[in-house]
Amino acid sequence: MNTSDNDRSITRLHWISVALCMLTFGLIVWGGHVNTTRSGMAFPDWPTSNAAPMLTYAPSEWLTVPDRFWEHGHRLFASVVGLVTVLVLLVSYRSIPRERRAGKSIMALDGFIFLVVATALVGINSMPGGFMEAVMTLLAVCLAAFLVRASREKDAVRVHWLAQAAFVGVCLQACFGGYTVRNNLPDWTSTTHGMLAEIYFMIVIGIALLTSKAWRNQQRGGRIATAGRTTTMIVCTTWALTFVQFFLGALTRHTDAWGVSTSFPQWSDEGFFPSSELLQYAQVVIHLTHRTTAYVVALLVVIQWVMIWRRRSDFRRVALTSTAALVLVFVQILLGAAILWTARGELATTLHVMTGVVLLALNTITMYTMLRFHVAPSGRADVMHSVAVGQGSR
Repeated sequence: MNTSDNDRSITRLHWISVALCMLTFGLIVWGGHVNTTRSGMAFPDWPTSNAAPMLTYAPSEWLTVPDRFWEHGHRLFASVVGLVTVLVLLVSYRSIPRERRAGKSIMALDGFIFLVVATALVGINSMPGGFMEAVMTLLAVCLAAFLVRASREKDAVRVHWLAQAAFVGVCLQACFGGYTVRNNLPDWTSTTHGMLAEIYFMIVIGIALLTSKAWRNQQRGGRIATAGRTTTMIVCTTWALTFVQFFLGALTRHTDAWGVSTSFPQWSDEGFFPSSELLQYAQVVIHLTHRTTAYVVALLVVIQWVMIWRRRSDFRRVALTSTAALVLVFVQILLGAAILWTARGELATTLHVMTGVVLLALNTITMYTMLRFHVAPSGRADVMHSVAVGQGSR
């Protein structure tokens, strides 16, 4: 494969992955609304919908019934995301030389996984108990292995292994969704289903960034600024805690812990914090932890913005993402309060999920971008920045 063909394949992969990012965002928000409207058990079965194959279920049976519309629409939307993920994987094979692609055993594994999931969607494979759990275990192991492999590779080869991870990740997510329905929405599977969606989303964001023109141009000799270790540490900590906060939010939603306090910013009329007697209840601890972590995340987002903004001439793109995160983190806190004030109103609850997804995506982009800069001790980074400014003014 010559260089021009390779560039065209990577450019094509970039735009497909950008489209996949937008689709995934929409799917996560849709899934959040399924939970908001309590539509998760509109059908007691999976991969079928009321015993009918998912893809051929009569529109007259679900388009006009609200809970079926949200749940079945979510399933169909997920199928589209899965197909686009397969396309990303196929294009990733063409973006690297044959000798650097995944071997025949991995290709055979991809084919097996695709057949299992595809036959389930069209009603041929019912995913019986035991077999489904075995497939989910295989997918989880593959996801971890492919992410580790991607972390050890560079450039287009890393993208290829991220595409492999995205493929098994979306299949695992589909199976986990079905497993959750079959078991009547237990809290732990519902929460895990939500977190897998975020992990998958972050993988796809990584593919879109790595294949972007700006990223590739800097790899080919463009100027790369030096980030201080302190700045990088703050950015990574902000991203990690945002991810933890999303987990706490999912746990709060699925355990109905939101309703143990309906006051904001204080816990109740009796004080800012719950009494020691209330802390023996798991829902109170979950709600309080989620609420407290929100303030910590907000503080870290502010610190992150200050540190990046001081060097915005070097970090222009992350200056934009960190500024957007700064605005959204306070919007998110207000939306969280609105959930309490409206007794879990549908609009406020779904907007809270949507804003949380955007905030995590912004901090993920900031984290990915900062990690690609050469990391030096903070003092040395500041000196090098000053020298660069001085040379530029001559």
